[in-house]
Amino acid sequence: MVSLNSVAKYRRLLSPFGIVRLVLMVAIACRLMMPDCGVAAGERVLPDAPWITAPSAIVVDMATGGIIYAKGADDRRYPASTTKIMTGILTLENGDYNQNVTVSSHAAWVESTGLWAGQSMREFEMLELMLLESDNGAATALGETIGGSEAGFAAMMNQKAQELGMSGTHFVNCNGMPDENHYSTARDIAKVAAYAMKNEMFRRIVASPKIIMPDWENPGSTYEAENTNKLLESYPGCIGVKTGYTNAAGGCLVSAASRNGRELLCVVLKSSDMDTRFSDSAALLDYGFLCAENGLAELPRNLQIYIVLLF
Repeated sequence: MVSLNSVAKYRRLLSPFGIVRLVLMVAIACRLMMPDCGVAAGERVLPDAPWITAPSAIVVDMATGGIIYAKGADDRRYPASTTKIMTGILTLENGDYNQNVTVSSHAAWVESTGLWAGQSMREFEMLELMLLESDNGAATALGETIGGSEAGFAAMMNQKAQELGMSGTHFVNCNGMPDENHYSTARDIAKVAAYAMKNEMFRRIVASPKIIMPDWENPGSTYEAENTNKLLESYPGCIGVKTGYTNAAGGCLVSAASRNGRELLCVVLKSSDMDTRFSDSAALLDYGFLCAENGLAELPRNLQIYIVLLF
């Protein structure tokens, strides 16, 4: 005779929730038994991670959010010009591509700019100048125009950071110049970069090795603006995104690459110099693709939580 408890168990098992639970259990069990990197089923051998100079780094699968590699990913660092990823996406979301932006005296006096006070150009051209050549004055001018002031734009940046779950980040300027109150983490920068890369215009700009720009010093002429991200020409499949460097921040790079339909995002902070940020990133991307292609990436955090709650 079947007990009432047994009947209740069968009903729970055959309920929609029970069926989903059973399917997930079978899927996870099957996935864990799949062989990786050519080893026998049941043996899960992780490839050796590369040695890098950066004390903080992360590699993320852009489709799933799975973390493939992390090193000091939650340590506070100066983000340098990777800050301009946030400046860029807020400009695209809140600005007017065709309006003219006039460079203030404050923006003209920012370190590492080729702009001068009173200079005027289309907002979209200034955005390209900021994202490709990493012009600090362009970032400041965009922030002042869209936020009313640099402080006003920094407030917008912090609001967006909060919305994206960037709990280890605080901005005080638009360009990433060093300030003890201007900081982020590799994990947080990966979040804003992944978000920005969903914007097609942002993707197009940061994927461009070179762009023909008006030569403002010689009206009627043009010049070739070169992207500071050298991986675009040296790493197969690179699709962006942004460099950064100051003495305080060291070599910083956010890079993204596509291979066999899979897109990975890599962040390195405080690499030993301007060159090793590229070699560190290339090594991590190679490692990331090797792991991802063999199913060794972590599950996204929200799926991990869901599975814990489910079981």
